[in-house]
Amino acid sequence: MIPDHPPTRQEVDSIGAYAVPASALYGIQTQRAVELYPLGGAARFSDYPLLLDGMLQVKKAAARTNIETGAIEAALGEAIIRAVDGLLAKPRPEAFPVHAFHGGGGISFNMNINEVLANIANAESFSAAYGSYAPIHPNDHVNLNHSTADCLSTACHIAALTAFEGLSKEIKGLAADLDRLGAEWAPLRKLARTCLQDAVDIGFEDYLGGVAACLRINLARAAQDAEGLRHISLGGNIIGRSNDCDPDFFAHIIPVLNGQLAEAGCSAGLTRTDNLFAASQAHDRLVALAGSLDQTARTLIRFAKDLRLMASGPHGGFGEIRLPAVQPGSSAIPGKVNPTIPEFMVQCGMMACGRAAAVVMTADHGEMDYNPWEAVVITGLLDMIAILKAGVSTFRRNCVEGMQPDVARNTDNATSLLPSLIRLKQLKGYSHASFVAKEAAGDLAFVRRKVAEAEAG
Repeated sequence: MIPDHPPTRQEVDSIGAYAVPASALYGIQTQRAVELYPLGGAARFSDYPLLLDGMLQVKKAAARTNIETGAIEAALGEAIIRAVDGLLAKPRPEAFPVHAFHGGGGISFNMNINEVLANIANAESFSAAYGSYAPIHPNDHVNLNHSTADCLSTACHIAALTAFEGLSKEIKGLAADLDRLGAEWAPLRKLARTCLQDAVDIGFEDYLGGVAACLRINLARAAQDAEGLRHISLGGNIIGRSNDCDPDFFAHIIPVLNGQLAEAGCSAGLTRTDNLFAASQAHDRLVALAGSLDQTARTLIRFAKDLRLMASGPHGGFGEIRLPAVQPGSSAIPGKVNPTIPEFMVQCGMMACGRAAAVVMTADHGEMDYNPWEAVVITGLLDMIAILKAGVSTFRRNCVEGMQPDVARNTDNATSLLPSLIRLKQLKGYSHASFVAKEAAGDLAFVRRKVAEAEAG
């Protein structure tokens, strides 16, 4: 039996003619990209809705600015704006099938949007067939006065800013959870450890407060980097040259975009970067945020691993805290419960660090006047933000908020051999405590008796 082939339409670009599915909202350049860059299990453009929305907002602002400056007929510009609004209100993921990373510095992202907007605008406003590109053309009208470079870069900054806001709330929430637990457990002492060996006694509030402070330090650094994303390169069309767009467009596009973003409830307050050529040569602001979040991920890994250790046991481990039991821990050992939520957080942190490594590599491989790896930068950054947000969310709600200390175990640990010797040193000095330690030869009862005598005397 001969398989059915969906009907196609023929489109032509500077390379030649190509068959595009007849019903596709996209066009020839998108179809070429789909076939040139197979997915292989990776994500599509449509899997990054914040990036897609960011680019749509830029296209809408460009159309509006072009109308205001007289660069485009009002009827054509308004048709593009209606097409954008339709996609923002009702996403059509099937229209954006391009591989999340591809050659050409993100041009396939940009042309995918240009073609879709041209086809929707022509069909819905002028009853024109898909692929006709008349009266609205993807390049001549949708892409007017901007280019892939400044449109994609601006959209990347908008998307990363928006995504970071959600992660920031979760990390702030986790730090607040730790503050609350520290206050609730404040009277309870625990055994601190250095190099995984017994050290001194501290309060749970000390330990949990330390973790919360580390998280806030990391978050403050990341928030500062995120604020830097408000500097955008829109108007620096080709390698940062501002004279590749109309001067009136250059002067008005960012205020128009800010007003539009504010209306949509999105992060606004964007301003043009001081050096458009620097923005073309490197994506340092995005890379900086990835670096800050890499450190945040490592802090979360460390804390999650600490919880695994403190909850280890129940009889052969530390046994200092009890984590909520969320699922059976073994298919063969009855009653076993594993610290699966901290382990999930560790895995999320590892995956986030891997994305950060890929993002940082792009800074090493930009050449001359344009760094073409922004697709790797933004997909890696959005991935790591999403991964960390999911990890912290379930870590908070399914582990941290419900964990409890073992009071008896911690009380016993806090007065064990080395903490007792430290107490004796405070009372009688190092030499005296060292003599008692040698005399005791590991006899905890003997050391505790000496501490009691020193406190009484």
